[in-house]
Amino acid sequence: MASVRKNFAVLMTVQISTYVVPLLTLPWLTRILSPDGYGRLSFALAFTTYFVTLTNYGFYLTATPQVAIHRHDRTRRSQIFWATFLAQLLIMATGFVVLLLLTFAFQRLAQDRGLLVIGYGMVLGASLLPTWYFQGVEDLRAISILVFAGRALSIPAMFLLVRDRGDLEWAMAVNSAVPMLSGIGVMIYLFVRREIEFVRIQPGEIFAALRDGWRVFMATAVADFYASSNTVVLALISGNVAAGYFAAGDKLIRAALGMLSPLKTAAYPHISYLMHHAREDAFAFLRKMLMVQGTIVLFMSLAIFLAAPFAVHLLYGQQFAPTVDVLRWMAFVPFMAGMTDVFGVQTMLPLGLKVPFSRILMASGVFNFVLLALLAKLFGATGAAATVLATETMIVVAMAYTLSLQGVELFKRKPA
Repeated sequence: MASVRKNFAVLMTVQISTYVVPLLTLPWLTRILSPDGYGRLSFALAFTTYFVTLTNYGFYLTATPQVAIHRHDRTRRSQIFWATFLAQLLIMATGFVVLLLLTFAFQRLAQDRGLLVIGYGMVLGASLLPTWYFQGVEDLRAISILVFAGRALSIPAMFLLVRDRGDLEWAMAVNSAVPMLSGIGVMIYLFVRREIEFVRIQPGEIFAALRDGWRVFMATAVADFYASSNTVVLALISGNVAAGYFAAGDKLIRAALGMLSPLKTAAYPHISYLMHHAREDAFAFLRKMLMVQGTIVLFMSLAIFLAAPFAVHLLYGQQFAPTVDVLRWMAFVPFMAGMTDVFGVQTMLPLGLKVPFSRILMASGVFNFVLLALLAKLFGATGAAATVLATETMIVVAMAYTLSLQGVELFKRKPA
């Protein structure tokens, strides 16, 4: 429990930098780039996120518990590290080839080829940041400090380099530089500290890492893809301006969700360990987490709904007035996402319920795409926001129902 508290504190510092730093530069970017320019930047960032998701491959859910179980065996955890790391590099390199082919195949992507290529630095950075390893050993201080430093430096860089509407490439370059430089620093740290040893990895081990993560990846990737696709599809259907309005609201929702990430990230390996060694303790921990996280996200959602007009006016200005409705439609997404985390990632996965977990998220992805195509056409940015809330609500209901069918008494305390 002490390690969970420690990692929660460390990760909270990182998450503050992850979302507060962009919020500090957001008023500058939206006013300089205008809704159209900000929508174009958001489209390119969202499209690049597809490849970040592909490179991450859900290893934070598959490699993390493996490292956690073998955290005291340096040789074994080194084998896990290299197999997973090389798998990520393979995915990253393949993804770059695919990106280039897509920009030559589709005119809409060809228009933003320069932005997308620059943005691919984010994917390279993701492959160099083995967060899953540090989660597994439950020591996130080093990676947190390096990431925090990179994000802090991005603030003056954004103000210095983005001066007018023609500086989209510089805005994208700053976004790419943070994960790349942080990743290089983390890899140097691992080698200098001799956290891992060099071991020979056979191709079969790399493909085994890919195979082990495939089912979870297919499930979690659908959720990540639909989150990015809302901006991408909206830009294609309703244009860059509507995408800019939606992305502005979505940015604030993602910032709120990011505040939950430290608790989720710190808790997952701890719960995975308890499920193997002390099952009743795991459920006691989950009940506490449900109460604490549920209270936090409910307060968060209410605050977002009430403060939407003030927040939009302060951060974006009058030209982003339609974002108020977007933000209010999405206000209760943090509450739903918080419940999804407890029911799904923290409970279903440690219990081995990967198949129903995957099916729920894959079905939600299909539901999101179908509803988005309809509502984005009819209502633009507001329709996209309503789609997000409907999808997140569906996931929570489906996961709670699945746990009930499986006889998992998450809500009941064991009699004394």
